[in-house]
Amino acid sequence: MPVFILLPVLALATLQWGWPTHALFTALPFPETPFVILFLVAGVAALMRQWHWMVWLALVAGHYWAALLGLQQPMSEPAVAALFFVLPLLVTFLMLVLTVLPVPHAISIPGVLLVFACFFLPIALVEAPLALWLGALNIPDFLFARPLTTGYVTWGQIWWFSASLFLWLGLVSFRYARAAVWGQFGVWLAILLFYVMLDRPNASGWIVLAACLTLLLTLAYEMLRLAYVDELTQLPQRRALERHLKHLGRRSAVCMLDVDHFKQFNDTWGHEVGDQVLRLLGSILAELRGVSAYRYGGEEFTLVFNHNRVDAIKEKLEEARQRVEAYPLALRRLDRPENIREGKSRRGKGGGPKTVHITISLGCALRQSGDNAESLLKRADEALYSAKQAGRNQVKMAQ
Repeated sequence: MPVFILLPVLALATLQWGWPTHALFTALPFPETPFVILFLVAGVAALMRQWHWMVWLALVAGHYWAALLGLQQPMSEPAVAALFFVLPLLVTFLMLVLTVLPVPHAISIPGVLLVFACFFLPIALVEAPLALWLGALNIPDFLFARPLTTGYVTWGQIWWFSASLFLWLGLVSFRYARAAVWGQFGVWLAILLFYVMLDRPNASGWIVLAACLTLLLTLAYEMLRLAYVDELTQLPQRRALERHLKHLGRRSAVCMLDVDHFKQFNDTWGHEVGDQVLRLLGSILAELRGVSAYRYGGEEFTLVFNHNRVDAIKEKLEEARQRVEAYPLALRRLDRPENIREGKSRRGKGGGPKTVHITISLGCALRQSGDNAESLLKRADEALYSAKQAGRNQVKMAQ
């Protein structure tokens, strides 16, 4: 999991806790610097065509503006106390919605409306008569860790209430270990950190900087992943393989493999099922221990071993071949109706989905003296051709 994405927020929290009077906190001009950073990060996101981050940037900017307008006053005033209760809950709710639900494209009409809503909703709360209706609420004391103060909750109670709400749902999303989710969590954590740093100078501005740095790290991680990881199979792709081969040791081996009769399979069942086959193969190869798997291109994959023990290599390749051959791949019925109502009426009739088994051929070459990356791949490819000529669904070692 890319936990390093949270480093800007954690570093800021550490500095504020350990060295609250450090000269760094008065070194930048505020409030200009946060807005400049927001525009720069928005430009980077647009350049990389990562438009969904515009919504999160709008929310950070809206909260910052709202903090400048309404949260720089003492909490003894009812309207300010109301903002300290409602604003973090609003931000938490919006971020939960943005994390769980699909976000429309930022340059579409729904996307533009969402960007404006995320920016203006926190600002609108500053102008709303919150103290009037919030003061009329009878909030039960047992919901909070400490007694209520003058009818309003303190910032510490807001922190723990919001944290428990977001973490409960956020940790569910962390199962998928997606960098975007960690980035979104980091932005939320930065904004909630503001309510702990209320007595620090320029707290709201430093929170914006931490959130923007978190988004920049997330963008960098996603771009590197797009450059080196195949989206369909989730395996490293050819660019990553080339980097690995440049640093290959003398005792190593490379295996080329592909799906038998893949073109015929694609023509019969369609490209959607063909993609399903490639995803299956990617997941099986990724689970192999002691070997690095890459998608070479099309239906071809490459396995790299950092040793040249022939028996161990053959055993691992046979394991991969047998696992692929034994896996029953369920296919959609060819006569499946496009109409949803008709499909429901025919559900459960005519037997279950058809299952097929695919096979792979593998050719492996041990690195020899004088081998470079190109010659090693060529010998492995020749061994793969030999396996196909011998009847497919087998492993061949290069001579």
